[in-house]
Amino acid sequence: MSEVQTIDELLPERYRTAVEARDVDRLAALYHPEVLLDAHVPNWRFQLQGPAAVAAATGTGLPGPGRFASFAVERTASADLLVQFEWRQDADHGGQVSREVHIFRLDDAGRIVEQVVFCAGVWDRELQARMAEESPLVRP
Repeated sequence: MSEVQTIDELLPERYRTAVEARDVDRLAALYHPEVLLDAHVPNWRFQLQGPAAVAAATGTGLPGPGRFASFAVERTASADLLVQFEWRQDADHGGQVSREVHIFRLDDAGRIVEQVVFCAGVWDRELQARMAEESPLVRP
């Protein structure tokens, strides 16, 4: 007997594949009509509302075409989804890296009603090399 996944259990994978494909329409379908994006990026904070605006910022806000090098999902005590990931561009697209934490607050239908983002910034190859030399990681 196979286990049936609920919509909110499928949501992280749908989000992941839409972002990797840079498919803004598929991403917008995951959002509630009144969705709020509350983004915290280095030295800045901004908010957007509505599926089209949030999907456009989320789907194209990562540094160029790439892939998720890591993508971890946890359910919080309040039933939100906590998503931590590392986005990497290949060498042909600059080799940049972005590390982010997203909190997805969901409605009863499993749509995202609020997406809170904490981004550590976009690190180019030069900055990655400097960090590796000056502050090597204890646990990669």
